[in-house]
Amino acid sequence: MELKKSNQIKAELVGYKVLDLLKSADSKIMSQSVFDHAIYMHDGEDFFIRIVKDKNFIGPSSIVISGMENISFKSLDITEETKLELSGDKIASTDGDFYLHLSNTPVWQQPRPPEETKIISLEEINLNLRVLKDIIYTAPSKEGLVPLLENVEKLGPLEVFTKEQKPTVSEKARPYIDSLMWGIFSGDINTIKRSTEPILGLGPGLTPSCDDFISGLLMSLNIAGSSIFRTEPETVTFFTKISNEISSLAKVKTTIYSQSFISEAATGEGPKPAVDLVHSIITGNPQEVADKSKELVSIGSTSGADIAIGIYYGIRFLTSRIELRDLNEFE
Repeated sequence: MELKKSNQIKAELVGYKVLDLLKSADSKIMSQSVFDHAIYMHDGEDFFIRIVKDKNFIGPSSIVISGMENISFKSLDITEETKLELSGDKIASTDGDFYLHLSNTPVWQQPRPPEETKIISLEEINLNLRVLKDIIYTAPSKEGLVPLLENVEKLGPLEVFTKEQKPTVSEKARPYIDSLMWGIFSGDINTIKRSTEPILGLGPGLTPSCDDFISGLLMSLNIAGSSIFRTEPETVTFFTKISNEISSLAKVKTTIYSQSFISEAATGEGPKPAVDLVHSIITGNPQEVADKSKELVSIGSTSGADIAIGIYYGIRFLTSRIELRDLNEFE
């Protein structure tokens, strides 16, 4: 079936921030980009709404449309820079026949960070991380940051820096990511900023690989970190400060798509597969983690795997911090 451009479409599910974003835009919005599987809308400033086809990829600022699996969004009467407005219970083009109806649409709410009583043991979390790592290795594309994990195991620490490296994204990013993680470990905000700035926007994809990594990292710190260290408010405050600094850098260093993604991650928000994976690692069993990992890694050509690597780094940092604290080596 070929969809006519004048067809009206109905939302199946909306993220919990969508309606507030639309109202805050004072009804004035515009389509930023139209792809086969996604439409991006924005107000020319800070807010961003993404229209997608698969409800498994719902996020705080997403709208899911059903019944269009084999139909391109490009067949609709909407193009880049189409002017839109919120009119009653629908988003409509001001000059054309695009209508997205929102009436009686269920709202997706992001789950709250897990309660302390639901968090599993350190040994179980580390087992779940090993499961996540194994699933990341199954990612079909090696254009992103997957080799970052592979080479850590294949090369000794000295070899990583002395061996002649191919100019891959992972090898370009490696020293900066190592420095970024050391900055987080040592509590050095300046090191964190110096290490993050060069890799923002680095890599393939609409949201470049390193931006996806950073988003996964921030989600893990703000969701898992705020749960695991809820009795250490100064630590949670530090994670918030890191997130705000990186989000500010992103506004001038990378794509508008990544800016929105990183901004949400900085508050512990993100697409459902990523949020579910963070929750499952610190509260679930290995089979659950494997299922959630596969779901996330399947997103895009590199995005899902790169987000998963960021989550892996973030939660491994959290468990390492606990291990060292228990040995009285971390204050």
